Amino acid sequence: AFVSVGIVLAAVLGIREVVSEPVIQLDDVRGSEEDVVPPQAQVLARNTSEQTTYCVEVTISATDRDGLSLATAVAEATTGDGSLEPGRSANFIARFDDLTEQEIDEELDGYYAFVTGQAPC
Repeated sequence: AFVSVGIVLAAVLGIREVVSEPVIQLDDVRGSEEDVVPPQAQVLARNTSEQTTYCVEVTISATDRDGLSLATAVAEATTGDGSLEPGRSANFIARFDDLTEQEIDEELDGYYAFVTGQAPC
């Protein structure tokens, strides 16, 4: 009986986790023009909470054609301190100073953004 209850509870919690949307949602990452050195990427982060202000950390990875990371940088909010009030959005931008010219020309293919920190503030 306990095993059955555990299995049902695990299934319900798993489905709930898959269905629930993240509180901080990110739009598609936009990269800088090809002639901008060092390359930059920005993303719009949106707080979908109705009541809680969140302090957010966004990390952006520059990737090659195979999806492998060439460089990773913590993005900074273009305005403010990275805190998002309920229903508000902010742009976050990352600079990739460590990429060589050869990596930029021959390997850089795209960017991926991740919320690497979010806490009520």
